[in-house]
Amino acid sequence: MRRFTSDQLAFAASKRAYMGRDESIEFLKQMDIRMSVGHWSAGDFCDRFAPPGYHSDDAGFVNTFEGQCRRTKAAGVDAIEIHQSVFEKTLNGDLDQAAIDRARDGYLAELGLTLAACNINTWTNPKFRLGGPCNPDPALRKAALEEVLKGVELCRQLNIPVLSVWPGSDGADYHFQIDYKQSIEWFTEALIAVNRECLTHGIKLAIEPKPYEPRELFMIIPTAASAIIVAQQVNKATGGSNCGLTIDYGHQKMEATTASTACDLAEFAAVPVHKFDVNDARQGRNDQDCMFGTLSIPESVEYLYTTFVRGYRGYYSQDQFTYREDPTRAIERSMINFANLALKAVRIAVQQPALDKARRAGTGPDVLDIVSPVLVG
Repeated sequence: MRRFTSDQLAFAASKRAYMGRDESIEFLKQMDIRMSVGHWSAGDFCDRFAPPGYHSDDAGFVNTFEGQCRRTKAAGVDAIEIHQSVFEKTLNGDLDQAAIDRARDGYLAELGLTLAACNINTWTNPKFRLGGPCNPDPALRKAALEEVLKGVELCRQLNIPVLSVWPGSDGADYHFQIDYKQSIEWFTEALIAVNRECLTHGIKLAIEPKPYEPRELFMIIPTAASAIIVAQQVNKATGGSNCGLTIDYGHQKMEATTASTACDLAEFAAVPVHKFDVNDARQGRNDQDCMFGTLSIPESVEYLYTTFVRGYRGYYSQDQFTYREDPTRAIERSMINFANLALKAVRIAVQQPALDKARRAGTGPDVLDIVSPVLVG
């Protein structure tokens, strides 16, 4: 298969048993499967039941970006993602050039950490409670666009390859609350402006869909299909195919589809996937962001298999909220699960002719004859 070389496939075939931490790290390295961690996944977690944070009673828990970087490295992962707000002097304030320089030339270099993506926060600041790029106030829509453009500047300065936009507070809680067509036009107009800047600097732009939460009725980009449509409109206006998707594993479970089908739909529509967010969740529930490979192993393996046969080479970024756990241990556990399930996905991929034959038969048992020995063996 074109995603892996013959040497890589031979290396995978040499693996006969469960891989622990060190072997998992080596496997991902040898197979050129890249993993990153969203900085928030290495931080403290709070919710409405524990607003101070589940680690707020631990005086030794350093919840700075540097602390998050050190926990990510300790877990065995060499890449991290940021929000633009990480390097702002105040939330949605000016960029902090001293902090940018210190990170780039200091602890990031010391730890050997790569910045894999920049995400955008236009929802934590209460001024954006009614939306960012889709806010009914034109002044706040402009302010939200400026936040996204700060992300472009950070990508430029820190050599970050992907800028990913998750709309956050854009959407509706109640019927009749917004004119959806107008709102999605505002969102698309903002991304057209952003994509022009991204093209200037060689930065990929990604749209991350999610059905709901924090908005309760729907978010402005609720499905992978809607993200694909917007990306197509952005690319039509700016030329090329620079605008693509971030596909979050758990968000697709919320949609009651799968990350596999989202990946294939994007391929069908000729819209690139620039980033995958990995976690786990139960079908049709809230955004649980559990550790990868803990709730749906067959689906997780099919997902990885699909990304491999479609030739994806970008990062798989841990986006998880393991509230009550030590985040370093949780990141490490997700990485180990990911590596072992990726090995299963490779084993199925090398049986592609047999799987294709079984699919032509069209029955569940025929397909399971091929995949079950890998999934449960």
